[in-house]
Amino acid sequence: MNRQFATALASAASCRDLPTQAAVTGQTVLHAGAAPVALPWVETGRLHAMVHLGNEGRRVVPVSFDPGEIAMCSHLFSREPLSADIVATCDTVVRWLPRADIEAAVYRFPALALPLAQFLAQRLREVQARERIWLQRSVRARLWAVLMREIEGEQRSPDGGWPIHITHEALAERAGVSRPKLSLALKAMEREGVLRLGRRLITVTPS
Repeated sequence: MNRQFATALASAASCRDLPTQAAVTGQTVLHAGAAPVALPWVETGRLHAMVHLGNEGRRVVPVSFDPGEIAMCSHLFSREPLSADIVATCDTVVRWLPRADIEAAVYRFPALALPLAQFLAQRLREVQARERIWLQRSVRARLWAVLMREIEGEQRSPDGGWPIHITHEALAERAGVSRPKLSLALKAMEREGVLRLGRRLITVTPS
């Protein structure tokens, strides 16, 4: 649906001679907290979203933008700042579409409204589906998924574990579970030897 909107936009509006940017793997092209004046249209490569969770860190959200797609169309007609970093998952080339030009084109060419509405509705359904799948998982599975995201790419400590500096309140919020259920799951996992508990610290131990 995103590609359909982008194709329709290119046909209806003047999208030539747009500024381009080559981003290397891991490079952030849009930062969380910014109110972008232009949106990246992926020419080659892929972008994905990294959503910040308070001041405790960030997690990858499985929303990606492939060649032919415009990232973060949900921010059209809005002045809200981005809640996510938009990061290149591989070497990527984007063309920058001024947001004001996109919005003006939708008003000027009403036929663009349908593919845009279809795309946004599709994204909403995808988010709702992910929420249902997440909530159907067990407390332990949700907790373990959060811990694995936290240690992804991190180095082990000298004792061989992966320390995670996080409060139980923040961990419960990220996993979407109550504090009592979180405490029970953590204690059970500590007894099994897969982690160690400390004050504002959880150390995942090697299996």
